[in-house]
Formats: sequence, C-alpha cells, structure tokens
Amino acid sequence: MGFPNAIEITTKRLSLNKREKIALSKLIRPPSESLRNSLKVAPLTCASGRDLGIDGFNVLITVESALQGNPIYVCSDGLVRDLSLAYSSYKPSDKFEEVISMIGDLLDEIRPKSVTIYLDAPISKSGRMALLIRNILRDVRVVTSKHVDSDLLRHEVVASSDSLIISKAECIVDLPREILRRANISPIPLFPFNGLIEGLMLDRSSEDC
Repeated sequence: MGFPNAIEITTKRLSLNKREKIALSKLIRPPSESLRNSLKVAPLTCASGRDLGIDGFNVLITVESALQGNPIYVCSDGLVRDLSLAYSSYKPSDKFEEVISMIGDLLDEIRPKSVTIYLDAPISKSGRMALLIRNILRDVRVVTSKHVDSDLLRHEVVASSDSLIISKAECIVDLPREILRRANISPIPLFPFNGLIEGLMLDRSSEDC
C-alpha cells in the first residue's frame, strides 16, 4: 500500500526465507502498479499485423518452469509469473525445444508483422541458445543483447512480465498465459477472479488494441 521498506519489514516480521521474499516481491505489487500494468495488457490479437518484441528468457523460463511442474501464479496485476530466483544462472532443460515450438505455434496463429526475440547476452551460452531458436523458428529474428529492456521498448507490442519494462512499454501481451492455457496448465490465482484487476483484463476485447 505504499509503506516504505514494506518487503524488508514483512520479510523480517514473518521470518521469510530468500525464496519467500522473492515470491512476495514478484507476485504482489502495489495497487497503483498493479492497475497500471493491467491496463497495458492487451489481448494477443493486438499483436496481429504489428511489430512484436519478445523478452526471450522472461517468456521462456516461465513456460519451461510450468512444464517442469513448478508453481506458476496469476499475480496482483493479472500477469503470469514463475518464482525463478535468478535468470543469470539459467540453463536450458529438456523442455527447451518444446517451449520454443509452443511459442512458434502461437506466433503462427497470431501472425505479427514482425517478431524479434531478445536474449540477455551476459547469460551463459545465450548465443548458442539464440542459434538453436533460429533453427526452430526460421521466420523469427533472434538476437542477443546487453540492453534488452531498451531494445524491447522500440517495438509496438512487447511480451514480458518484467515490471520495469511494463512501466515504459505502450502495449503488453502475456504470451506465457496463453501458451499454458493451451497446454492445460492453470496458473494459481493469488486473488479472486472477480476482483478489479482480473475483471478489467477479462472485459477487454481486441477493439481495445
């Protein structure tokens, strides 16, 4: 609700461990931020015929984590997130190629004008992973970058659940949520679906693009 040092105070008061602290900070955002984020989230059809930038590791790790059976949550802003502690230590699992194919199937249906997937260059073997993705998604541009955030913001539509990126982007789509829906995986809701944020998202149509 805007109290200073709320995460630290709550962590100390409840004796939360590192993972619980990460969960608190990732899944529950201040009301003003939750509302702001939710109002930027558009239906996937809004990416049709538009220039789409994808936060590669952000989307990939969320879907991969879900396929591995880890809990995935619908957060206070309505976006789907996992509880990965650090992208910098990410290593692809045996689900990597499956996730890329699932992303490709969804992109084939959405039919954006153009698609660029960005991978954070500092992450180990990001170049090798970019090459593998190019071999699977031949019509998609895949690049490694040291400035993924700023690169994404050049696109009309952005696929990411990173709050910093969302705060500056014009339009956000939640690719992991739709991919998981098609895989019959239901993220865990943190709040009732009849709440303000979820209601705003469900009421929006492609006409809001």
